[in-house]
Amino acid sequence: MKPKYLNPLIDYIFKKIFGDEKHKEILISFLNSLEIESQGRKIVDLQILNNANEKRFKRDKFSILDIKAKLDNGDLVNIEVQILPYDHMLQRTMYYWAKLYSDQLNQGEDYGALNNTVVVNVLGYNQFSHKKIHSVYQIRDKESGEKLGDFLEIHFLETRKIEESQQEINEDLKGWLLFLSDPENQRLMKLGKEKEEMGKAINLLEELSRSREERAIAEEREKALRDELSFRKAALEKGLREGRALGKEEGRALGKEEGRVEGRVEGLAEGLEKGLEKGALQEKLNTAKRLIQKGMALSEVAEITGLSSEEIEGLR
Repeated sequence: MKPKYLNPLIDYIFKKIFGDEKHKEILISFLNSLEIESQGRKIVDLQILNNANEKRFKRDKFSILDIKAKLDNGDLVNIEVQILPYDHMLQRTMYYWAKLYSDQLNQGEDYGALNNTVVVNVLGYNQFSHKKIHSVYQIRDKESGEKLGDFLEIHFLETRKIEESQQEINEDLKGWLLFLSDPENQRLMKLGKEKEEMGKAINLLEELSRSREERAIAEEREKALRDELSFRKAALEKGLREGRALGKEEGRALGKEEGRVEGRVEGLAEGLEKGLEKGALQEKLNTAKRLIQKGMALSEVAEITGLSSEEIEGLR
């Protein structure tokens, strides 16, 4: 049986609910629940900058459906939702922050015209090993903790930690996390009546879920994302198999070479040892000859050189 509601963490559905200028109060409420430090106040208004992404999505099922917004004080926010693990998510986050920040300036404009930039990542998987559900990163001094400036602020919401996390967060954020992770939870009905923006979000999700067209698009999007993950896993597994096979082959070749090298080393060592033994014996024989020539008794020659009587007899 299909769930009553579509998954709001599917980026297409998330953007439909939070990224529409017609009901931007939903996004304002969500951002205010994050208590963005660089704002130091409640966000009153904003402008959604990239409504055109939906048209591009219908042509390209793998396009990125993020939400870019300009706040009433000029600061920029980029919100992205990822339902499945993404390789190099942290590097990707920094790249998109840097691009959003640097793209503000036209050639010849002063750096003072740059506005603060906030990135929000809403995740359907666990990115970090800690128990926190809401993580905020800024640039601060290593020892004093003093903030370098307000121009960078990055938020991660790990929705799967909603049950296990003991982190203290405000009630509004708890509500939005419940909406994103468990939209059929009965507590949401009460929240929808208490919070106007939450009620609008629930109503929008209901409308989208009832629409055959929207449900088909959302399910196709989710399938495309899962297929992409499967392709990545398959490529990784293939790489591991090939790596193991290559490692075994190289190991066997290395073993053979090491065997040849070891054989050569042992042969050299054995030859050297035999050579030294032969040289020592020859030296003893030469000494024995000189002693015999001087008229020394054979028994005394044997005692001095360590040679056997047979070896000495052979010198006469």
